[in-house]
Amino acid sequence: MRHHIVSAYDRELTKLRGLVLDMGERVIDQTQTAVSALLNGNVNTARTVLEREPRIDDLNIEADEEIFSLIARRQPTAIDLRLVLALSKIVNELERGGDKAERIARAVIRLLDAGGLPIAPPILDSLRQLDSIACCMLERSLDATAAADIDRAVTIFESETQLYQLTATLRTQLLAPDTGLTPAQFAELISISFGLERIGNHGANIAEQVIYIVRGDDIRYRNRELLIDALRHSTGSRSEDAQPLSPC
Repeated sequence: MRHHIVSAYDRELTKLRGLVLDMGERVIDQTQTAVSALLNGNVNTARTVLEREPRIDDLNIEADEEIFSLIARRQPTAIDLRLVLALSKIVNELERGGDKAERIARAVIRLLDAGGLPIAPPILDSLRQLDSIACCMLERSLDATAAADIDRAVTIFESETQLYQLTATLRTQLLAPDTGLTPAQFAELISISFGLERIGNHGANIAEQVIYIVRGDDIRYRNRELLIDALRHSTGSRSEDAQPLSPC
């Protein structure tokens, strides 16, 4: 984000980026809190997610207003317009991520209110791992946005396979005949697994926007394996001293 002659424009872009990062950090915290409530069997913790959710909506509205105002007043062109449009899409991804965290919390509340524990330890462990990778992907996407860093974005794409493998493992565990789950418990846990998978997906979608900001390439429908190879090749000229990030 280069310096602009109009310092007010700089401040507006900085404010917008700050709103996006604040929104993203809150989505991550909401998700982790909701899953922690299930793992610890604490329904009150899950209810705090619902209480805090309106703040994400407020940030969404504030960011949208900032985007509309910035476009109307400054009429950005070229790379600046690309940045603003990408941030608008990132805000949308984060708003949807916040919705998923809220749905996870509601599912947890229904489970716990109905006496949904104990749940088999392997299932809880898979939920913990799925939560970890989904939130890691979303957090990495925020880091990549803040730094306009292609390498960080690529690690998110590389983590997608693990995200899908963990989701498949959890669903296989839930379908096992000896889980002792009632149909209602099964439905809530499947809903939670879907919500976590989608939060990871939102992280990957944000990473796509980082590539758009930096390179101007729309990569939404590109084959992931070929894309990762191309992006790794394009950044191969970086200093040998740079330490590449591992996938989540």
